[in-house]
Formats: sequence, C-alpha cells, structure tokens
Amino acid sequence: MPVFFKHVMAVLCWPARWVSWLTLPLIVTILLSVVLAKMGQNSLIAWDDPIPVLGRGLTVNSLFDVQWYIFALLVLFGGVWALRDDRHVSVDFLSLMMSPRQRLWVRMLGDLFFLLPFCVIIAWYGWNFAGVAWRTAEASTQGGLNSRWLIKAVVPLSFGMLALLGLTRAIGTAIQLAKGDLTEDIR
Repeated sequence: MPVFFKHVMAVLCWPARWVSWLTLPLIVTILLSVVLAKMGQNSLIAWDDPIPVLGRGLTVNSLFDVQWYIFALLVLFGGVWALRDDRHVSVDFLSLMMSPRQRLWVRMLGDLFFLLPFCVIIAWYGWNFAGVAWRTAEASTQGGLNSRWLIKAVVPLSFGMLALLGLTRAIGTAIQLAKGDLTEDIR
C-alpha cells in the first residue's frame, strides 16, 4: 500500500483513537447509575435555566443516555479503525485458500461494490435522520439528555468516514496490484 494512502487511513482513524478514551467515562457512568438507582436516587443536580444537551438537570436517565451515546461513538468510529486494521469479520477459511493476489482482489472489489454503496446509503439517509431530530428538537422522553441530533449526526459522519477509508483502501490496493506488490499490510 502506498505510504500516502496509509497516512490518509491513519487520519481517518483519529476520531476512533480519541473516542476510545471514552471507555473510562462509560465505566464511571455505569457504576454511578447502578449505585444511584439502587439508592433510589433519580435527580443528581437541577438548575433553573436549560443548558444545551443537558436540559434542566442531570438525572440517572441522563447517565443512561450518556452511556448509549458513548457506546454509539465507540461502535461507529471504532468500525473505521477496525476496517483499517483488518479486524472486521471475515470468512477466514475461504481467505486461507486464496493466494495473496486473490485476497487483494477480493478486498478491493468488496470495498468498491459492497462497502462503498452501503456506506453511501447509510450516510445519505442518515443526514435526514439527524435533520429530523434537529428540526423537531428531539430529546429524551424519560428526563435524559436533550439534543439527540448530536448523536444522530454521528451516523452519517462515521459512515462517510468509513466510505472514504474503503475508497482509499481500494485505490491503494489497485495501485498495489498494478505494481505487483502482494503485501497485505495496510497499516
């Protein structure tokens, strides 16, 4: 894989590297919400004027929302990183029977004809999904977080990044095949 394409893929993985640190706050919010729920405590802090995203207070339901927001970020951006590092689901018993050239062809064609169209469809419809949440001021109905459009906007963003990574990897693989370079290292 040409060095330029490796650098582009590394840049596309930066958000996943940053988001991976949210695992620690995820653990803290899970522990805190379990302890507070066991104690029968729901409202943690309340204030008069609404604050963006938080609303008028912080509750156990807000912590639950934070948990699924963090989990969504981990999954969505982590998928980009997993694809770059070739840690995604694959059919290994078929892959092991292929030559390096065949594996590169399958990777390139899979990126172009399966991954790319799927990502484009999800990103395209995801913008409308986030737009509806923005226009309707969608918020938690259970006293959790406001501004659901923020997390919903991550869907098209992450799938757009996944599409860019897939396209970058397909172009880099095509260059490799043209040069006769059969190494499969993409990092």
